[in-house]
Order: sequence, then structure tokens, then C-alpha cells
Amino acid sequence: MDATYPVSRATTRPILWWAALGAVFAAFQLYLFGAWILSPGFAPVDPGADAITDLGRIVMWGVALSFCSMAAAGLAWILVDLARGRALNIVQLLMIGCAFCLWQDPTVNLLRPVAMYNTHYPNMGSWAEQIPWWFSPNGARNAQPLTFQSALYPVMVPVWVITAWAVMVGARRRWPRLGGPWLALLASAAITIGQTGAEVAMVRGEIFAYGGVIESLTVFPGTRWQFPVYGAFLWSIGTVALACLMFWRDVEGRTVVERGIETLAPGTGTANLLRALAFIGAANLAILAYYLPFQFVSLYSDPWPDVFPSYFLNGVCGEGTGYACPDPVLPVPGPHVPPS
Repeated sequence: MDATYPVSRATTRPILWWAALGAVFAAFQLYLFGAWILSPGFAPVDPGADAITDLGRIVMWGVALSFCSMAAAGLAWILVDLARGRALNIVQLLMIGCAFCLWQDPTVNLLRPVAMYNTHYPNMGSWAEQIPWWFSPNGARNAQPLTFQSALYPVMVPVWVITAWAVMVGARRRWPRLGGPWLALLASAAITIGQTGAEVAMVRGEIFAYGGVIESLTVFPGTRWQFPVYGAFLWSIGTVALACLMFWRDVEGRTVVERGIETLAPGTGTANLLRALAFIGAANLAILAYYLPFQFVSLYSDPWPDVFPSYFLNGVCGEGTGYACPDPVLPVPGPHVPPS
């Protein structure tokens, strides 16, 4: 079972701080998407001359049908409960919180290109260069696949979080005296293994590819199928952090970020809003624990193998772009550094 702690009389209202943080992140995502839609860069990125493989085409349509359906079902579930005046449950709050982490997705390439999406997928470019502190050149060329992203953050990220939570629940039942750090480590190991398998499958399915990796910490290094295992470990940090939020709740089912709401006595609608904003704040901090270290690890990646088709390179780097693909012996180009 989940760990619980007694309800104590709140002298502070943490939910207000978390909700304020969530409101900042939510407003920032809406700003980025609005600026992107109104920018000249809101246009499809051409995949180039190379045709997608038969396997890639099958995966592309499978993703379009399954992911868009999952996103629509999740949205309908939340909207129906809101329309009926029900309190949102923790899974719905987690879905909302993770949905507002979508803005972070391109930031794995913030300092230098690392991961590339397949531009045969429906896309309208990327909002990357709308991020005020964006550094890497040609960020808008690394297009976001709309059908894949439709469910990646609001549905698939919560799936990983719930998986980590389930590992912790199972471990606590099997070893009742196991402490919190050990539960988190077991969940992290499970997510690292599971995420490695899932990402290798998606790389093989040509959804995306990793150009810049540290080859000694990578499976299938030097090929277009290479995947950095440290990426799966870093991903486990954020997902396990959110799983811990779900695991340790008070006897009334409230998480740490919801504490103090009982002193406000809000109506159901206001409570849903405050709790959703609190989860947006918590989810963004957790997912940043993946993207921030990945950005700095990318500075030490080995040279890109010359194996990627045009629909992965997308004019981000390489021949004809004016920017060499990342190499440890080359300086890191910034957005205002003229191509050489």
C-alpha cells in the first residue's frame, strides 16, 4: 500500500506556493506556443530527399492512430469530470501537470543538437527558438512530431510515473521495512531498464534518433540506432520524483504539494484549479531534473556518425547548413555565431 502520514493542522499553505509556480510554468508554455504559432517558423519542415522505410511508415501511422486516440480519451475523461463538478483524482492531476511540461521537450538540444525527430511525421517546425535562452543554432529545424507529442506528455509520461509508483508499492508489500531511499532506487532501476527498451524500440521504429551520445555509455554506438543509456537513467530521476509524490500522501489522500488546501475551504472548481496548478509546478521541476543534466552531458558527446538520413538531420547541422554537427574538438556554436 502507499505510505501515509497523519493530517496535522496546517500553519502554512504550501499549495499556494506550488500553485503560483505552476501558474508561471503554464503561462510560459502558453506564451511559447502563441509566439511560435505567430512566427514565420510555424511551417512544416521538409524531410528532404530520403524516403522513410516501410517499418517507419507503419510505426508513423500506428503512432498517429494510437497516440491521438489516447490523448483524446484522456482529455475527454478530464473534461467530463470537470463538467460534472467532480474533484479531479491524482492521475488526472498528473496528466494535466505533465501536459504543461511539453515546452521542455526541445531543450535536450538547447546547448547543442543531440536528438532529432523524424520530419516525415506531421509537424509545424518547433517552438525551440521562442525560448528566450535558446542557444543552439537552427533549433526551429528540429521539428516536433505533432501526432507523437499529442499523448507523449499528458499520457505516456504519467504511465512511466505510475509504473515507478507501482514498483514502490510492490517493493513495500514484499519488504515492509524497506526505507524510502531504497524504494526510490528500485523504482529508478526499473524505469531505467524499461525506458532503455522503449527508447531503443522507438529509435528502431524511426520516431527519433540520437546523434550526439557518449559512445561508451550507449547501446548500438556508431549506428543510426544508437541510444544513450544515461538518458534513461536521467529520465528515471524525474519520473521517480513524481512517483514519490504519489506514494507518500496523507490519510486523506493529499500529496505534499496540496497541503494547506483544507484551510482555504474552496469550492470544487477552485480546488481543482489550485491542485492542477500545484501539479504543474511539481511536474515541471521533476522533468527539469531530466533535461538540465542532459543538456550539460551533451557537451561531452562523441562525434556524430555519418549515418543519418535527411529526415533526421533536417538542416540542423552538417553539409549545406554552415554548421558542422557537434564534435568535441569543435567550439560550441551559438545562435548568433555566423556559420563558418
